[in-house]
Formats: sequence, structure tokens, C-alpha cells
Amino acid sequence: MSQVIAFTNSKGGTGKSTLCANLAHTVAETGARVLLIDLTPQVTCTSLFLGGDMEAEETIVAALKKKPEKHLEDLVRESDKGLDVVPAHTTMADAVLHLSTIQLGKEGVLKREIERVRSQYDYIFIDSPGDLNELTVNAMVPATKILIPTRINRTDFSCTETTVKFIRDAEELIGPRTVRVVVNMLDPRYLPNGSWHNSHAGRLYHQAQETFNGSLCAIAIPDSSDVRTAFDRGQTVGEYRRQSVVAQRIRELAQCEVLGE
Repeated sequence: MSQVIAFTNSKGGTGKSTLCANLAHTVAETGARVLLIDLTPQVTCTSLFLGGDMEAEETIVAALKKKPEKHLEDLVRESDKGLDVVPAHTTMADAVLHLSTIQLGKEGVLKREIERVRSQYDYIFIDSPGDLNELTVNAMVPATKILIPTRINRTDFSCTETTVKFIRDAEELIGPRTVRVVVNMLDPRYLPNGSWHNSHAGRLYHQAQETFNGSLCAIAIPDSSDVRTAFDRGQTVGEYRRQSVVAQRIRELAQCEVLGE
């Protein structure tokens, strides 16, 4: 059975969508069959892999209804980067509204759609929205693992703790889930051998190890202009600068949290 990896965090600006896109592409480069489902109104993954504007009925919005206008297999698009994508739309709030009107089983709408295509893929990545709402729960239900990217600051830590609590509370409904916190966009000077190790932010890095003990991924993703430049060029960082440190760390993350499972 394929793995389903959901990305979430209640705070924006953590690089969640970009990390999801880069990790999915990295896994696809190994020859694995990969599907990425975009649930975000920012359509970051959709833009990177598919580009262009689409009508709402051509996106995941059409499937997230009590009576779907289209099923997931009708919405899958093949990208030119070796993986398939189910696009999102800027009107994802409409999907939240549709889900909220379903009285029974609304948390399992996306899972039922995924089951229609699950056998066709080795890995399914879901980029869920920043809000902790019906879409987030729908991403969590089919997930075999939930990854929460966070940055090194108190606000991000607080929001990440809120996200973890939201997931743990939801487990009463959906059952236990493997949750991993990934430090993202990290300045290497905050690491133990770095020149800012004893700074406030450096101490926060140690706090992350204590706060998320047992859930913190051993691989931290460094901050890098290569990621932003690659996205501006319509590329993943692996395409743009494969030998960069950040591309190497993402490959290590893929091995640690996805391929090595």
C-alpha cells in the first residue's frame, strides 16, 4: 500500500509548500510513482508543477463535495517533472464550505477519493492549507505520516505546538498518526558548531530538540536563496542546483522520512 505524507502547519511562512514540492520531486527522481495533491489556496505546488490558470471544476475543488462533480482520477495531471499532480484553486474556501455542509463522514471525503487511485502510486503527498480546518482534517485522515515544517522562532514554535495538539486531539476520531517536525529554512550558524550557536536563536534550536523530543526530524533544511531562485525559474531546487547543500539535505530528508520507511 502506498504511503501518504501530509504537510501541515497552522502558520504561514514556514516554507511548507515549497518543501512539500521539493520532497515530492526528490522522491519521484528515484523512479517511484508519486502523486501530489494540492489543497492550498496559494496553489504553490500547482503553479510549480503545472503552471497556468485552471477553472475550479478542473481542480480538487470539484471532488470535495457531498456529490463530487469529478472524481480524483479525472483531476490528475501529469507534470513534466516525473510526478502527477491534482491541482488546487484559489477558491479552496469553497471546498471548506462544501465540506462543512456534510453531516456525516465529511472528514473522510478526500480519503475516499484517494482510495480510487491509491494502487497506482507508491507515494502520495498532500499539501494542506495553513488553516486548521476541514481540509486539514481531510488531509490527516488518509495520511500514514504528517510532516510539520517549522522555523526557528518563538511564534513558529507556538504554532507548531498548536498544530501538534490539533492532530493529537483529532486522533480520537481518526486514530494515531506518525507526526514529525522538520526544522526548515535554518541558518547553519545556529547549529552547534556555528558562530551563532550561543545566540538567542541558537538556544531556540536546542529548545526545539527538547520541545519536540521524539518527533523532531534529525535532518534540518538550511535556508538558501537557491530554493527561492529555483521556484522563480519554475524549477525545484534539485533541478536548479542539484549539488547545493539544500538539495542534498532534501535528499537526506527523503531517505530519512519517506524512502527509508
